[in-house]
Amino acid sequence: MNKTEKQTYFEKNKGPLFAVLSSLGYGLNNPLAAVAAQNGISTTLSVISRASFMLVISLIFALAGKLNFKIPNEVRPYLVTMAITTAFINLCYVGSINFISVSLAAIIFFTFPIQILLVTIIRGGQNIRINDIIIFAVVFVGLIFVIVPDFNNIDPLGVLLAGLSSMSATALYFTAGVAAKKCNPIILSFWVHLFILPLLVLSFLILSPALVLNNLSIYLPVLIMSLCYIGAYYFQMLSLKFTSVLISGLFFNTEPLLTAVAAALILDERLLFSQYIGGILIFVSLIIVSIRK
Repeated sequence: MNKTEKQTYFEKNKGPLFAVLSSLGYGLNNPLAAVAAQNGISTTLSVISRASFMLVISLIFALAGKLNFKIPNEVRPYLVTMAITTAFINLCYVGSINFISVSLAAIIFFTFPIQILLVTIIRGGQNIRINDIIIFAVVFVGLIFVIVPDFNNIDPLGVLLAGLSSMSATALYFTAGVAAKKCNPIILSFWVHLFILPLLVLSFLILSPALVLNNLSIYLPVLIMSLCYIGAYYFQMLSLKFTSVLISGLFFNTEPLLTAVAAALILDERLLFSQYIGGILIFVSLIIVSIRK
C-alpha cells in the first residue's frame, strides 16, 4: 500500500477510527471511576469532574483558536437535545447501577446501536442490507459475551434508568450527527457541558452532599478519567462528522470490549473465556465492515 493509498484508506475510515478512539476513552472511564469509588469518591462527583474539565478545556481551546461561540440558528434545537440527552445519559446510567448490576446496565445501554439501526431502517435514510443486519446481530451477541450479564435480583427501576440512558444515547447520536457536521465540536462540547453542569451539581447535592477533602492524591483517578472523557467526547463528535450515525454507532460497540480489557489491567479483573469469544466476534465483524467500506 503506497502513501496515496494509505491516505485514501484513512480518509474513508477515519470516522470509524475516531469512534474506536472515543470508545477507548469512554472504556477507561468505568474502571477509573471504580478505583475512585474504592477511594470513597462518589460516582456523581466523578461525573461532575469530567463535565467541569470538558467545559474548561473547551473554553481554552475555543479562545486559543479564536472560535466563534455563536451557534447557528438551525443547530440550536439539536444542541438543546444534545444537552438534555447527555444529562440523561450521565444521570440515568450512573443511577441504574445502584439498582442493577453494572453488566446488566451495560447490556441494556448498548442496545442503542440496534436502536439506531431500527430507526435508520424505518426512516429509510440509507440502503440497509441483510448482511448489515446480520453484522449488527453478531456484534450484539459478542457484546453479551463480553459483558457477561448478571440477571439475578433485577430491579425494574434500574432497568428503566438504563433503558432511558440507552434511548438518550440513540437520540444523542442522531442529533449530534447533524450538529457535528454544521458546527465545531469544541463549541458544541462547550455549550452542552455548560448547560448540563448545573444539573449535575444539583444531583450531587441531593444524592451525596458529604464531601471531605482529606487527601488530594485519591482524586488522581478522577483526573485521569476526566482527561479520557475529554478525548472520548471530541473523538465521538469527529466520528459523527466524518461518517454516518449508523457506522459510528456500530464501531462504538468496541467500548465494552475495551472496558473489559482496561478493567483487567487497572482492577486486576480476569477475563473469562466467553469474553475472549465475544471480543473475537466484535473484532471480526468490525474488520468486515471496514473492508466493505
